[in-house]
Amino acid sequence: MTYIGNTETKEFDIFIKNFKEHISKLGYKNTIQKDYILKIIYYSNEHLSAEEIAQKIHKEFNLDIGIATVYRTLNFFEEMDLIKSLDIGDGVRRFEFKIEHEHHDHMVCIKCGKIIEFSDEMIELNQIKIAEKNGFVLKDHIMTIYGICHECDNK
Repeated sequence: MTYIGNTETKEFDIFIKNFKEHISKLGYKNTIQKDYILKIIYYSNEHLSAEEIAQKIHKEFNLDIGIATVYRTLNFFEEMDLIKSLDIGDGVRRFEFKIEHEHHDHMVCIKCGKIIEFSDEMIELNQIKIAEKNGFVLKDHIMTIYGICHECDNK
């Protein structure tokens, strides 16, 4: 991961500054651990577990962080609606950054655990139609498709 000298870094710096001001106004304090956890999730292209986040913080920033701290912070970020968790049915919660990311769904390989994000306008429209047909106003949804990825299928 690279955190130095690109546009994304400047965007993150602005985001983290605004976030710190916001939580301060709400009466919460910020910690360096929160900053590092948020930075790992912000820059990640993966759906990381709490353990993977702790490992990346140790590797990237040479900081040992307790797993309980990571879990508490992730729960806080989820309550603040910054991140969302993803449960693919294996008992491990994974996390992804929510702010400024368009809605997407997931496909999960049942052999290797690979997670692929996708968006499909027709699926989105059909979900709205199905909800309306059944007297619902769709507010949110989670779609996870389970199958076998191309790599595992060719083995």
